[in-house]
Amino acid sequence: MGVVLLGLGSRGDVQPMAVLAAALARAGVEARVVGLSEYAPLAAGLGAAYVPVAGSVADAMRRTPTRELLGGTPPGQALLLRRWGAGLADAFADAVLATVRRDDLVLAGNLARGVATAVAEAHGVKMATVVYTGQAPTTRPESFYFHRWLTGWPPYDRWGARQNWILATNVAPALTHTIRGRLGLPRRSAARETEAADTHPTLVAASPVVVPPAPDWAGGVHQTGWLAPPASALAPDAELAAFLHAGPASYVGFGSFGLFSTRRELDLIAAAATASGRRIVTPAIPGVAPGPITDAVLAIGSVPHDWLFPRLAGVVHHGGAGTTHAGLAAGVPSVAVPFGVDQPYHGWRLHSLGVGPEPVRIQRLTAARLACLLVALERAEHRRGATEVGERVRDEDGVAVTLAALERLRLV
Repeated sequence: MGVVLLGLGSRGDVQPMAVLAAALARAGVEARVVGLSEYAPLAAGLGAAYVPVAGSVADAMRRTPTRELLGGTPPGQALLLRRWGAGLADAFADAVLATVRRDDLVLAGNLARGVATAVAEAHGVKMATVVYTGQAPTTRPESFYFHRWLTGWPPYDRWGARQNWILATNVAPALTHTIRGRLGLPRRSAARETEAADTHPTLVAASPVVVPPAPDWAGGVHQTGWLAPPASALAPDAELAAFLHAGPASYVGFGSFGLFSTRRELDLIAAAATASGRRIVTPAIPGVAPGPITDAVLAIGSVPHDWLFPRLAGVVHHGGAGTTHAGLAAGVPSVAVPFGVDQPYHGWRLHSLGVGPEPVRIQRLTAARLACLLVALERAEHRRGATEVGERVRDEDGVAVTLAALERLRLV
């Protein structure tokens, strides 16, 4: 028996699956991650076996006026993901069917949930869903990533949370339809697809500090914790080391949504550094090599967050689940400039936990607003909050708890 982990999506979808796959391998369980080919080096660096699928996150995020308009709303974001999933359907189905054996366990994120359910139905394999934020249906605001839609009226909130879960399960229907067709299975409604997936366990791989356990989660929902990557042994390049040694600096980065970045956003960061009097490290954008942008802004290549963040005065990020947890574990103040999906929720949670100021949506971000965020991160209350929360997050071992849960549920 082995484990096949479907890490379809961006780095935030692949990295935790690769971390878990490597941990399974160390425990003597054969594990393979199926994901986009661009993340094969990431998986290899974590020690995970990887099955690459041709395709790129850039295909979903390439900047056009239409995409920017659609990307500013949840329905538009869902439409972009649907289109992107449709383009990957055949290649992803090929990889899954060539990888999964009849005695395997299949773990899937939301994008590939229907794929895992189809394979489980056709071949009788075990499966489970893995989510990295507060997606499981609940009426508890602090535990639900679309908390702002809750009204306080339980019948409506229960219905709305369930509808959101159905949409999340079926955000890439072309993937599900393609593999069901390959397996000779009939199509079915989104609601029935979700019901079928819900007969299998769902693991909430998020810290209870970020996503508090909800008393109304369904019985099949099990919280395990953040799948943190192992500590990095990095020797920084001389330029980054010198920049950090020269004085306090903060991080400004937008994760996978950095693919939307242009020189305009880089100029905004430089202007914010000037206005705030703060020094900034930021990921190099496409077409701009790592190195100094101004005396106060350094563009950097790929640097592990667990190494970089603890060495900074503060972190301004997009609010992805992995980066949110990494910022908290670092014990430094952090704030989100969210784009969409689960990012506004994480920004709200950071502010609620007292580790940073209120988030600013990236669509409203200006140099002046970013400068204010950089200054606000240095408030004493945020430093105290970040220190206290960081200790709590670092005390957790989500990888070990997840392995134990898989064993307890008799999945491995």
